[in-house]
Amino acid sequence: MMWSLGLQAQTGLKELSKIRLEGPAQGTQFHLTYFATDSVVKRSEIDSILKVIDLSMSVYRKDSKISLFNRDTVTHIEMDQHMAHVIAASFWYNKLSKGQFDITIAPLVNLWGFGARKSDVVPDSATVYQAKQFVGMHYLKVNHNRLVKKKSGVKIDVNGIAQGYTVDVLADYLKQKGLSDYMVEVGGEIRVSGTPPGQQGFSIGIIQPDEGRQEETMTAVVQLRSGALTTAGSFEKFIKYKDKKLGHHIDPISGFPYTTSILSVTVYAGTAMDADALDNYFMSMEPAEIIATAKKLKDVEVFVIYKNKNQAIQTVYSDGFGKLFKN
Repeated sequence: MMWSLGLQAQTGLKELSKIRLEGPAQGTQFHLTYFATDSVVKRSEIDSILKVIDLSMSVYRKDSKISLFNRDTVTHIEMDQHMAHVIAASFWYNKLSKGQFDITIAPLVNLWGFGARKSDVVPDSATVYQAKQFVGMHYLKVNHNRLVKKKSGVKIDVNGIAQGYTVDVLADYLKQKGLSDYMVEVGGEIRVSGTPPGQQGFSIGIIQPDEGRQEETMTAVVQLRSGALTTAGSFEKFIKYKDKKLGHHIDPISGFPYTTSILSVTVYAGTAMDADALDNYFMSMEPAEIIATAKKLKDVEVFVIYKNKNQAIQTVYSDGFGKLFKN
């Protein structure tokens, strides 16, 4: 995605400035922009929030709570408020998706080389079947603030929802600091509030995946004054398997990466956590099913890029998403 922002405006006798913060976050980058007369949020404050979330749910940190839980010798952990929030939402989306959204997919993610440990070896069916024996949300139980695994070998990975949650936490922090016009982005997951000076909203571009081009091509631009926009794509991370490119979104039921026609799904929702969880769920579907499912969900809109039967790239979007396009 891309975005464009205004620079300055007059508010009474004071000049409203664009203040931008950025840096590393969760294996990617964060970009935070707000408009104020003074610098009311500092980079160190954002870094502190990100560190706390990483210590809770990063599978890339050996000292995080989630890494502790994923040890075979550990049967339970006491969750902090961040993990408790994400775990509760994960159970909800697991039920909504009839098992397609499943944070116990970690053994399969690692097996296919998309986890903290990289691997170039493509697993065979027997190995996939073995890993599947540890996948299923029914192997998890929440007792007050305690997360319990019912089976040794069960491991969790919340990367399909935690990045969106992080965006929401940062956005809520800006709101608490009295800011009303801002945009928060972590790894392409975005949440906005208000407008840049002199504009109708924050302009965000949706990139069209095209293997033949050296430069990114924008296929649509939306303008937002509130809510969140996230994208999942099969072109981001992939492996070669029997002359096919398989994306990093894995079906917890079959144990294999999805093989749909979808290249990317962009989701608009009220929160980045909701949009993040949904874009991963939608990657399991074909275009018409995505549109139909989104229609049943409150305040959710979708923009889908896919390959048709002739392998040409096409787009389809929900009626509500069409109203988000920049004029």
